[in-house]
Amino acid sequence: MVSAALALAVEDESGRPAVGQAMTIGDRRYLSLPAQAKLLRAIQEMAVERVGGHVTGTLDTRLVVAANQCLGDLVAADRFRADLFYRLSGLEIRVPPLRERRSDILLLADHFVQRHPGRHSLHLSPAAVDALMTYDWPGNVRELERVIERAVTLSPTGRIAPEDLPPRVTGEYAERLMPSLVRDDTMRAWGSRYARLVLDRCDNNKRRACRVLGISYHTL
Repeated sequence: MVSAALALAVEDESGRPAVGQAMTIGDRRYLSLPAQAKLLRAIQEMAVERVGGHVTGTLDTRLVVAANQCLGDLVAADRFRADLFYRLSGLEIRVPPLRERRSDILLLADHFVQRHPGRHSLHLSPAAVDALMTYDWPGNVRELERVIERAVTLSPTGRIAPEDLPPRVTGEYAERLMPSLVRDDTMRAWGSRYARLVLDRCDNNKRRACRVLGISYHTL
């Protein structure tokens, strides 16, 4: 017997066990060890019974399991059953985190922008693109999707600017460089702000900051 949520996942619209369909177990919450044992039994016997039910239905289902951690590591930590792990270890597809495939960031961002009805003319400004490309995205694609949804909602014009993005994404760009943009500062003033930003990152070590900036100590 498995939980109602798991049972519903393997049933079609008529309430009968799904045949020839795909069942997906996402990574939002890992199954408890008792639930893993029930899932293992269902896979072994290719049968399932709903909670509160008395009829066992035969399964003909493709199982897709997504995890944001290595299941092998969870097995070693006694958080995932080894026998279930080997049952599930068929074709493994590893999707690197978004920070390791930055070339996908802009493609995904444009896709999420175009998904909003009536906003097809909306586009990302070059400064917004820079902010998106330099952020590490610990929440991966889901975080990027929510950030774009927020930006589309807040943008008053036909383009998404850095001020439409959350502070955690724009970071020091918004804090240090945006004031120069608002005031229409000259390139000299803009460069001065950037130099101070690099100096702060170098713990006020001027010689190290000069090496990063590629300028002389006198110029700094």
